[in-house]
Amino acid sequence: MATRRKKQSEQTAEREPLLVVLDSHGIIFRSYFALKDVITVRRTGEPVAAVFGYANSLLTVLNELKPTHVIAAWDASEETFRKQVDERYKANRDPIPEDLPPQIERVRELLAAFRIPLMEKPGFEADDVLGTLAKQAVAAGIETILITLDNDIVQLVEPGVRVYMYRPYQHDYVMYDEQAVRDRWGFEPRQIIDYKALVGDTSDNISGVKGIGDKGAKALIEQYGSVEEMLDHLDEIEPARTRKALEAGRDDAVLSKLLATIVLDVPGIELNLDDALLSDYDRPAVLDLFRELEFRTLANRLPESIFAGGDGDEAAAPAIGAATNIEIVTTVEQLEAAVAAVRKAKRFAIHVIADDEHPIRAADSLAGIALSAGEQSAYYIPFGHREREGAQQTLDPDDPAAPEPIVQLDRAAVLEAIGELLVDEGLERLAHDGKRTLLSLGETEGGRWAHSIDFDTQVAAYLLGSSNMSLQRLAFDRAGIEIAETKSILGTGRKAIPFSQAPIDEVGTYAGSAANAVLRSAGRLREELERDELYSVFRDVDLPHIPVLARMEAYGVALDTDVLDRLDGELTEQIEQALLEVFDAVGHEFQIGSPKELSQVLFEEIGLPKTRKTKTGYTTDANALEPLRVAHPMVDGVLRWRELTKIKSTYVDTLPLQVNPRTGRVHTVFSQVTAATGRLSSNDPNLQNIPVRTEIGTEVRRAFVARDCGDDPILLSIDYSQIELRILAHMSGDEALRSAFDRGEDIHRTTAAKVFDVDPADVTPDQRRHAKVFNFGVLYGLTAFGMEQREGIPRAEGEAFIEAYYAAYPQVQQWREDVVAEAREKGYAETLIGRRRYIPDLNSHNHNQRQGAERIAINMPAQGTASDIIKLAMNRIDAELIEHRAQGGLARMLLQVHDELIFELPSAELDVVLEIARRLMPSIELIVPLELDVKSGPRWGDLE
Repeated sequence: MATRRKKQSEQTAEREPLLVVLDSHGIIFRSYFALKDVITVRRTGEPVAAVFGYANSLLTVLNELKPTHVIAAWDASEETFRKQVDERYKANRDPIPEDLPPQIERVRELLAAFRIPLMEKPGFEADDVLGTLAKQAVAAGIETILITLDNDIVQLVEPGVRVYMYRPYQHDYVMYDEQAVRDRWGFEPRQIIDYKALVGDTSDNISGVKGIGDKGAKALIEQYGSVEEMLDHLDEIEPARTRKALEAGRDDAVLSKLLATIVLDVPGIELNLDDALLSDYDRPAVLDLFRELEFRTLANRLPESIFAGGDGDEAAAPAIGAATNIEIVTTVEQLEAAVAAVRKAKRFAIHVIADDEHPIRAADSLAGIALSAGEQSAYYIPFGHREREGAQQTLDPDDPAAPEPIVQLDRAAVLEAIGELLVDEGLERLAHDGKRTLLSLGETEGGRWAHSIDFDTQVAAYLLGSSNMSLQRLAFDRAGIEIAETKSILGTGRKAIPFSQAPIDEVGTYAGSAANAVLRSAGRLREELERDELYSVFRDVDLPHIPVLARMEAYGVALDTDVLDRLDGELTEQIEQALLEVFDAVGHEFQIGSPKELSQVLFEEIGLPKTRKTKTGYTTDANALEPLRVAHPMVDGVLRWRELTKIKSTYVDTLPLQVNPRTGRVHTVFSQVTAATGRLSSNDPNLQNIPVRTEIGTEVRRAFVARDCGDDPILLSIDYSQIELRILAHMSGDEALRSAFDRGEDIHRTTAAKVFDVDPADVTPDQRRHAKVFNFGVLYGLTAFGMEQREGIPRAEGEAFIEAYYAAYPQVQQWREDVVAEAREKGYAETLIGRRRYIPDLNSHNHNQRQGAERIAINMPAQGTASDIIKLAMNRIDAELIEHRAQGGLARMLLQVHDELIFELPSAELDVVLEIARRLMPSIELIVPLELDVKSGPRWGDLE
């Protein structure tokens, strides 16, 4: 340690010392109130707003000011002398929020990791510590900068002492020296004390002199300089009202000046430059803390340190970056060596580089493959890179502007070598987003489908509740590797280039780091899964689901573009008609697509009831306008125009462009790591959001057809009937609900009969519809207010309906309360098989956030279990269909739309597929039967 200190002192001596002192509590409190509703640790719910704000300010200071020495001034917990002088001092402040003290302790951890000394003195404030240290630094001839958000500190500015202050409204920092203070306030730095003595300070509850404001105070300071001089010349002061005010407030002025004056000689506070030397900080400890608190964005702003880390004499700071050794493979010998290393290790991570994120399109645009089989090594094998378009060409190889020649292996040779690794059952394969890896390598020309993906870090992180499952976040959180964002390699906007045109060495560093991060993260993720009892869900449900979805995406679905061409013309006419109806109803034209203009017309011109206020007026979203349909005819026209234009742009115009030229089919991308409940999502294109039960939605679905699947091909839809309500019956154990399902009753009619106290045969369509809304709404925390908004049911009637509903199904109400209580205690809600959704806001102090979290807790068990049931069923059905196709069958599973599975098959195989589905779709046994609705036809729209 002594050797290191000596070397640090020698290095510091090479530049003039610069001391920075942090007004810690001021930064902590301002950060807390600015960010308290924004930043928490996603998985645990730990509030960390103040810690993030402090760390962000500290890194800004370190990187912008580059100090040699840093000290944190701290408020001691004991009562200060100012409070003893005047009990009113800061008496107006609210008690410290209960979630702030733990964050203050986290800031202490942060300072300890940076090895920044913390200085405090009972009976004094951090301001006094700042003042004392600044005075000592000036005496020692050391330039000093004080970091604060408090104008009080400006009084300490003098030659050698500056104040670096954050301006919250400008979101920047400003440096105050003596001239800057004069320019800003109009007087000398020390005279800020006299100014506050006169005008007071509401934040500290310093009274000042009643009757003297900003203008009067500045005039007095300009003429007399100090409060003492003013009082000595009291008889001379003009105007008379100012003189009388100061005469009446003489004692207040003296007391206020005492309270506003920062102490410059706090006993026991001694400046020790050796302790404050910045370069001696524990970088690994800071990184560990940042990972724990999910501060990934701050990691790459850490300053370098020659002497960071452990206690070794000259321990170099570990770089945040790639694996130690990334080899660019450009010869056959190197390729063979990489393959041999993988076989020897028995496990490897693979990361695919392609110009397109879409898995099917990625197969046609592969640029290279990265492999990692060792903790500190990786390989990048380029084979699809090409000269950058528009790059300068030169015939002179000695010209420094000449582009580096691209050296890479033959594509076929690489795919053959990698293909052998993909199908070797003796190897363990790891990937991040393994589905894209499977598809892109399996569907590319000359490629092979992997035998398996044995660990997917993206899926593992999702199951563990990570809100950000990006490779960059994974690498930082689990492997301590900071992987560059792709935009730093590819650029952004119009100047962005594809991977295949980026420098091979840069792409290789990125890809190799990615593969290495996957390899190094897998073990830690597995430990976390086992710790949280989630490994069985990962192993038995989500991991085997990856190849199932990959095969579905690879098959795609056929599209009849003629249907969309016809629909395009019809929609164009309907959109124009809706537009004209809106203009006729208003009496003039306006920009219907402009929220600002629409808000003006609806709420200012027509005078409809105002909705929620926004920056551009009152909100005009669908939820806000729906209740206003009956209030004015233009509202219905606006909503219809929106629906038609959205369908046209999202599907009718776009779907024909998404037909893959190689396959002639449309390939959606399924994600099992998007919805927190475990449900699948669909995008590019999204085939789950085509409107249901609308004529226009049915017409769009009619464009999806059975094709490329033998003679007389058909689409088969098998849909779970009311699966979430059946799960509710199972979970709640409610006898009335269970009996209704056991008897095969229409559950909505049965509920309506109970709630409205009528015979089931006398239930009206409206009563059944209201009952249906609440049957499902009970799983989403639907309230009387929600029923009023959605169904137009008066609030009182809605409350009566809810009371009657829970009287009919009493165990459902108890179940809801139990689920919320258990989730609040555990921090998460879970499904029947143990899938979790972490809900930190259940303990939020914000009422609306807490209520929203309670609705999530109620919804998760049923919706998540429904997701588990269909995933398990898909896994098992897919396995049997593989065997079926091996025996000459052609049936395949194409789509999953929430509770519905869609197959494509020759009509001759209908009975076979139905038998498989009916046997396997009840994948979890419930106390009530799982019923299936079956429909078939040549077009998806025929299955409505």
